[in-house]
Amino acid sequence: MKHLRLPEFQYTVREVVSGTTFIGYADDRSKSYAVLMAKLVSFHLARCGVPLRQVEWQTDNGPEFKDNLRDRGLPSTVRAFGSGHHYIPPKAHTWQSDVETVHSLEEAEFFDREKFRSPTDFWEKVSAYWLHFNLTRKNRNKGWRSPLQIIQEKDPKISPAIASWVPLDLARVHDLYVPHRSRQGGHDLPIYPFFTYNYI
Repeated sequence: MKHLRLPEFQYTVREVVSGTTFIGYADDRSKSYAVLMAKLVSFHLARCGVPLRQVEWQTDNGPEFKDNLRDRGLPSTVRAFGSGHHYIPPKAHTWQSDVETVHSLEEAEFFDREKFRSPTDFWEKVSAYWLHFNLTRKNRNKGWRSPLQIIQEKDPKISPAIASWVPLDLARVHDLYVPHRSRQGGHDLPIYPFFTYNYI
């Protein structure tokens, strides 16, 4: 992966009841990528019929998830969509065990088994893996059901397209909104219009 200059960081958003997982990859860990990922996942959820006011985001206390006086971060971003946000307590690593389980599965089922000939080959294979993970992979701990099956049982009004998330190349998507790169390092936060959704 280093030889092909593939992205080093994975941004993982997981819905804990069904196990549906939304993935983005990037070349570094930054607030702008975290905000971009949160916005795009929120748009996707809203398009699929998920009431965003019923969504609660949980993150660790990393700097990429912080708000500050100058820059809007992930918490204020998801709140602008009507969703909630809270941080896990410091050093409470078990609170993120659901995401860590996904990373362990991905390592064993995908990265330990696959070789990549080119960046295109990587993106095709990783997209196929995550589509399988959300659409058809049965989870023993969830009654041998796939994430999509659980969603459809829980709320048939939600579009099945929710499980058809394709992993994002966050650097490429980011550059669609902010076409320049700062020579001083870091990323500029992309600016989007904010939308609120009323489902109730």
